[in-house]
Amino acid sequence: MKTNVLIADDDMDSHQLMYDILEIIFRNVKIDRTLNLQSFWSKISAKENRYDLVLLSPGLIKEEQDSFLERLNEANSEVVGKVVLTGPEKDFETCAQDIKLLPFLPKPFSLDRFEEIVKAMRR
Repeated sequence: MKTNVLIADDDMDSHQLMYDILEIIFRNVKIDRTLNLQSFWSKISAKENRYDLVLLSPGLIKEEQDSFLERLNEANSEVVGKVVLTGPEKDFETCAQDIKLLPFLPKPFSLDRFEEIVKAMRR
């Protein structure tokens, strides 16, 4: 079964690293990418996009933190439980309390932890 993943990060180096790791972890993976919040909402809202996993940089949503989960639920309620935050610890620490309830993978990534989290989210 194909795993559909959305990488939402404004750092192209992060995109490439996560892409490479996902290609190793999942044999059959389709990866979409977005570099900004506007594109993120377009991809999440599109009915044809069904994501099994969303890797999201907290820096990308810093302007919408207070309403992010509510808006995400309205845009695509199926994806709410499939979001993993990825980024520097300092970005996570400044997140709103409800955002901090999401799983978090700090950079630099531990490959074992990355695999553990993404496989758990895929179930």
